[in-house]
Amino acid sequence: MTLRFLFVFWAFLGPIAAGEGIRNEYLELLPALDAKSLLIRALPADKGFSARVFFPGRIESITTGNAADSLWGEAQEIKAKHGENLETTFRLFRRRPFVHIHTRVLNPQAGPRVMKSLATVDMKVSLGGQKLLSYGTGGLSDLSSAKGSYCFHAYVNPETRNGFVTAFLTHDRGAGAFFPRPAAEGVETEAWVKTQIDFGNFRVEPRADRDTDVFLAGFFDDARLGLEAYADLVARKYAIRLKKKPCVYCTWYHARSSNEKLLRENAAFAARHLKPFGLSVFQIDDGWQAVLPKDFPHPKPVKRTGPVKVFTDSNRNYPHGMAYTAKMIADFGFTPGIWFMPFAGNFRNPYFDPEIFARNPDGTLFHDSRWSGTCLDLSNPKARAFLEKRVLRIYGWGYRYFKLDGLHTGMPSYNVYVNKSYLNRDFGKAVLHDPKVTYIEAYRTGLGIIRRLAPDAFVLGCNVSQNMHCMGPSFGLLDAMRIGPDNGRAGRGKWKGVTAGAWHGTNLYFLNGRVWHNDPDPVYVRESCPLPYARWMCSWVAVSGAMHTSSYQYSKLPAERLDLLKRSLPTHSLPARPVDLFETSKPRIWLVQNDRLSVVGLFNWEEKEKTEIEYDIEKLGLEKDTTYVAFEYWSNRFIGEIRKTLKRTLEPGSCEVLALRKRSHAPQVLSTSRHITQGLMDVIEEKWDPAARTLKGRSRLVAGDPYELRIVVPGEGRWNVENAFAGSTPLQVRKEGPRLIRLVHTPRESGVSPWTVRFRT
Repeated sequence: MTLRFLFVFWAFLGPIAAGEGIRNEYLELLPALDAKSLLIRALPADKGFSARVFFPGRIESITTGNAADSLWGEAQEIKAKHGENLETTFRLFRRRPFVHIHTRVLNPQAGPRVMKSLATVDMKVSLGGQKLLSYGTGGLSDLSSAKGSYCFHAYVNPETRNGFVTAFLTHDRGAGAFFPRPAAEGVETEAWVKTQIDFGNFRVEPRADRDTDVFLAGFFDDARLGLEAYADLVARKYAIRLKKKPCVYCTWYHARSSNEKLLRENAAFAARHLKPFGLSVFQIDDGWQAVLPKDFPHPKPVKRTGPVKVFTDSNRNYPHGMAYTAKMIADFGFTPGIWFMPFAGNFRNPYFDPEIFARNPDGTLFHDSRWSGTCLDLSNPKARAFLEKRVLRIYGWGYRYFKLDGLHTGMPSYNVYVNKSYLNRDFGKAVLHDPKVTYIEAYRTGLGIIRRLAPDAFVLGCNVSQNMHCMGPSFGLLDAMRIGPDNGRAGRGKWKGVTAGAWHGTNLYFLNGRVWHNDPDPVYVRESCPLPYARWMCSWVAVSGAMHTSSYQYSKLPAERLDLLKRSLPTHSLPARPVDLFETSKPRIWLVQNDRLSVVGLFNWEEKEKTEIEYDIEKLGLEKDTTYVAFEYWSNRFIGEIRKTLKRTLEPGSCEVLALRKRSHAPQVLSTSRHITQGLMDVIEEKWDPAARTLKGRSRLVAGDPYELRIVVPGEGRWNVENAFAGSTPLQVRKEGPRLIRLVHTPRESGVSPWTVRFRT
């Protein structure tokens, strides 16, 4: 047992004297001798990673002690009383790389204490003299152009990937934000980050106190792992158990809400051609709803702002009603999906009771004239009852996939689309029915109602780009989130639309599959989108593991375009990671692996220029001094061996997807034709029997879809196939060059099929 382990063990179980520092396996916290700040230092201390913590206002006292948490276990803690009646606690838990920090607001006065936001601590960060870049919801930037970030922030070094990660673990009362800034003009090795919580309204009753939210801070040798560790802790905190990731047809980007006839035709076609590959949801978008309930007595027309927000009846696009349509979708084997705005209404529409809406300070109704409309005041029991009826109605029609738009209206706020970096447009202007409830508490109450009343529905939020204050407060209450703006321009062949979802999805990659499923908006394979662009979008979704959505009348697609959907359906659920996340604002390299295959996605973000990629294998995430064999999917060719450095040239607006395996002395499956990821998901078993010179395996196949195994053999042409079977059916065999063998089979049934390949030498 090492001395360091004994110290850590004692530190958690023994008494701690007031004024001492605290530590765990990763960090130590030390009060400054002048009692004006607190030092967070990474262990071992010779790394030189540190953050000096400063508090708003004068520090009255700093004490240390032991604590315990029902979820995280035993802890050491430091408490600092400071400023205008604030108490900030720092806790270190066993085997946790973050310090947990939260502030409690005290109110010794005779009247209530009310605030819209709270600045908690300010931290001066150093990574031992390394150059720092800022990384947040606005992406990667140098210190001079760094902007405020919602929910999380990291200072990173692009060469080493070392970083300091700060992020809000909870968003129960407020929406957390971080504000980076340089330590001084021209200084690149030190920087500040200020922490703030936006509540909208936060009321502390007389002679009482109230907790705010918890945020985390920690140092990491690879800040990507820090961001991923953060997402894992959020998932644990909110007991997140994600529903299976769907593959979705959405009506919006080619037919708005579509109609009964077109939807039936599309569902019938998709059931034959795309459902076997993984398409699972048919979702109707905005435009299905009538302006007023059919039996409402008030005359028409009704003045409206933005989309109709009544959601009680269908319009002439769906004359038989939405329950009929849900059943029709289900009869084709798809989950029925529908778009609606749960927390929005229209103050000009007499259907609504004005009492359910949030108000301005002067008593008028709070209203976003840009698009979103009037916001439900979810602190009001009448508004909650209205929401319950709305949800039960739609759920009762049979819809089990909800696309929830205008989420920010649940924490009455303005639509600031497209929102990336911090922007506060009068957040806190609206007045709620219950002054004790914060905006975020009201919002989470609303989402909680939806989850309670529709427990088996898959819930997609749409979207954080309208107002990113709703990002963190959605954690634990949504299955998926649109993490970027509409990308409809891609359907017209516009390059910025092609890459929009990928930029946002890359920037928030660590949330995908942990906190929710990232939805980057549809892939476009229609002919108006150039083929390289369509491949780019499908490849990024396939490699990153983001949600797959498409939007078109599928029968109109040429076979080659329809095949792009088949090859990108479904998407995997493995951890995938952008490799060069801190080296460029538009990461070009992705890596996803399982126990037999590594898949590398290479993406050129330039529409009109070539991109040269030269990258160290070890930094890529593969084994040092190891030779790999590689196959490129879109060119459909074996590209030989790679060692030490990956070198590729990408044409403008193009991509490559490489399958890589360690060079072997035996034949091995390097690629397949089923999916862009080339065997990552479809090959479920592979085994080489050297005595019998036989390669055996099992693959998931789709009936009628030709399936090609691409086997690479060692040596210079001395390996040949003696026989090959899928079950009892012979495989077509074709040797290509000295090292590649292609074997093709067209299965009669979908499902798992065994195959064997016997070699002679």
